[in-house]
Amino acid sequence: MARNNGSSISPNQASAVPFRRYGKRVEFCLITTSAGRWGFPKGYIDRGESPEQTALKEALEEAGLHGRIVGTPLVCYRTHTNGSSKKVVALLMEVSDCDDKWEEVKLRQRRWVSQAEAQALLEREYLQACLEVAQERIRRAEAS
Repeated sequence: MARNNGSSISPNQASAVPFRRYGKRVEFCLITTSAGRWGFPKGYIDRGESPEQTALKEALEEAGLHGRIVGTPLVCYRTHTNGSSKKVVALLMEVSDCDDKWEEVKLRQRRWVSQAEAQALLEREYLQACLEVAQERIRRAEAS
């Protein structure tokens, strides 16, 4: 999986990297994919929709999360599945509310975890990179 901080090609998909503050601790929300791996909410960007709108919509549908996108994109990466390549933009999402029931509750598990737990659960290197950049951005925001 190639990873970069942008390119001239528009992304096909947007992903939310959801976090919340729990006391002094920061937690990240992971969901299971259709293949059973842990990841972040992600989906195709519909015509007329911004990556930010897509990330928020997917977080709500796939994990029951409400919140806002914080700052500029974290990273862009490519995925290759079924012979096609997709460019994904990952966006940091600060979660303000979490539904008990959501659209895909029967399809996915949702888990709030520390950064260390998330690193252990995320199998894909590009998802671990998203998490690292997100944690660094949160640290810098708290320090300022």
